[in-house]
Formats: sequence, C-alpha cells, structure tokens
Amino acid sequence: MKRAEGAAFVGTLGALLAVTAASNDIMVPAQPIIARTFTMPEATGSAMIGMFSIGYGFGLLIWGPLSDRFGRLTPLYFALAGYTLAGTVCAMTDSFSILVMGRFAQGFMGGVGPTLARAISRDLGGGTRTAQALSGATVVQGIAPVFAPLLASALLIIADWRSVFWALAVLGLSVILCVKFFVPETLPPEKRKVPSIAQMGRETRVLLVTPGFLYGTAMVMSVFFGYTALVGMGAAMTESVYDLPPEWFGPVFAVNSVAYLLGAMVANRLAGRFGISAIIKGGALTAGASGVYLLALSAMAPSLVMLWVGVVVFVFAFGTVLALCAARALEPAGSIAGTAASIMGVAQTLFSALGVFTAASLFDGSHRSLCWVIGASGVSLFVIWVKGRKYL
Repeated sequence: MKRAEGAAFVGTLGALLAVTAASNDIMVPAQPIIARTFTMPEATGSAMIGMFSIGYGFGLLIWGPLSDRFGRLTPLYFALAGYTLAGTVCAMTDSFSILVMGRFAQGFMGGVGPTLARAISRDLGGGTRTAQALSGATVVQGIAPVFAPLLASALLIIADWRSVFWALAVLGLSVILCVKFFVPETLPPEKRKVPSIAQMGRETRVLLVTPGFLYGTAMVMSVFFGYTALVGMGAAMTESVYDLPPEWFGPVFAVNSVAYLLGAMVANRLAGRFGISAIIKGGALTAGASGVYLLALSAMAPSLVMLWVGVVVFVFAFGTVLALCAARALEPAGSIAGTAASIMGVAQTLFSALGVFTAASLFDGSHRSLCWVIGASGVSLFVIWVKGRKYL
C-alpha cells in the first residue's frame, strides 16, 4: 500500500518538481544549435525556455484548482501523459513553429509537476512536516540541473538536437510510473471542492492579503527571475564572450547545479536545527551579496571564472531559499493548497519568462545583460526579505 512518507514518496515528489527544471536545463546547451539549425539568430534559441515558461504559466491556472476538485492523482496522470506526447512531437517536427508550439504544450502540461508536488506536501498538514517534505524533494530535484545539461551535451555530441526531446519524453513516462507506484491520493473525496470562478476569486483575494503568502511568493518570484535568465541566455553569452562551444556549456552549468543541490541540502539539514526563518535569512543575505558582486562585474571585463563565482553563489542561495519560502507561502493555504500552489506558480512563471526575455532583449554580445538581470534578482531577494522577515 502506498504511503505519504519515506524515501520513495519524497523522491517522487522531487521528480515531479524536477519536471520543469529538467525541461529547461536540458535545453541550455541545445538552444544555440536549434537556432542555427533553423537559420535564426542565437538569441532566438531562448524561445525554447520562454515559450515553455509561458505555457507553464497558463497550465498553472487549471492544475491546482482541478486537483482541489478531483484529487491529486487524476490531473497528474492526464498532464504527464500530455507532457510526454508534446516531447514526442518536438522530437519529430521539422518546423520551428511547431517546435515552439510543442514547447508551449510541454510547459502547459509540465506545470502539473511542481504545482501538485507542493499541494501534496501541504496535504501532509503544513508546518515542519510540509517544509521537510518540500526541502527533501528539492534535494532530489537538485539532481536534475546537475545531470540534465551534461546529458544534453553528451547527446549533442553523439546525436542531434532531437535527442534532447526524446530524453524528455522518456522522463515523462518515468515520472508517470513513479507516481503510480509511490504516491497515494492525499486529498480524499470529502475534502475536495467544486471549483468556480467566484470561489477562486474569493480564495485569491484572501491569499493576496496574507503577508506570509505574499512575501514567500515574492521571494520565489524574485529568485526565478535571475535563474531562468541564466538558463535561457547562459550558453549564448559564454559562446559569444568566451568562445565556449554550446556542447561544452553543460559541464560549466553543472557547477551551478551542484551549488543548487548543496543549497537545498543545507536547507533540508539545518532548517530543523536552526529554524526555517534563520535559513531563509542566510539565503537572502547570500543572494544579496552575489547580486551586488554581479552588478559590479557588469562594469568590468571579468574572466569566465570571476563571473561564474558570482553566478554559483547566487544559485547556491536559490537552492537554499526556494523550498522554505514556498513552504512559508503555502502555510496559510489549508484546504486550498492546490489553488495557492497555482497562484504561486503563475507568479513564478511570469517572472521566469520576464527574466529570460529581459536578458535576451538586453543581450549585446557581452556579459552585461546576464549580470544586470541576475544581480537585480539577488538584490531584490534581499530587499524582500528585509521587508517581510517577520512573516518568513
């Protein structure tokens, strides 16, 4: 019998969280190659991240409320099957327009993973148990950014860009099997609610005047603004400025992914000892310091190592605060955890897409746009923590 505890359960929640991260991070080395394949400017490759993020945002509008009505598992199975199908379409198409639409569909369906992983965690009762489940799942999720770009780099050496999308289709099938064997239904029929526009409006208004939800969500939004800029434009920037081939960006990006994983492990291990608020404070201070450093580098001509030190510190802070801020935001949600997770996800996604498109639009062939966007993200995270620290 499936139980909402144990390593397999938490690992599957981590796999659900990783659907989005893997879908974007695996694209990092492939984006310039896809742009060249379709004879488009290299910055066009960022559409692979941007369109996924937009689709993800639209999907979040429905997966949370639907799961509050029909339970967590039915929407999970449906959306993960759609995600797998979209990956197959992307792998088989010869049209850039269809590829972009396929990425939108992948994002739309893939948004179910992080949304319902958070909702399922909140179903466990909130408080420390939810925070531990989410931080433990985030550690598992952190494996995806380490291996996804490395896998993409290897695939691009031995095959073409289509192999990346076949890998995502395999990921979708694998996550479906994990949910089937390890995740129970955590929202019984007696606790489900019939969604309506009026009810969602009332619930949203309540959440939007709840300080814990607002500040926790704002921190998640801020940190994703910088991180997705890195994912979307990192390969193009390092190739343009430092002559690093896209196929070799995977190992460079994996350094960031290890930093993210270490940050998540710190949060998971130390939150119980020192308290959630203390770990969030440490992450905010670290992000702020990295932001100031990167903004300073935007006025210089740094080596790749100098630049990457600031990026790695920012990503470490990202891993530290993400799960704990999400848990704080979901704490007041109670029985509308699905709707709250959707609202948080929509806000996160809007800022993710904004980060990618801002970095792409400011890109002038130098490192400056990435420093500006990630630097602003780190400083903003610190400012939000200062304003809302008593609720975090």
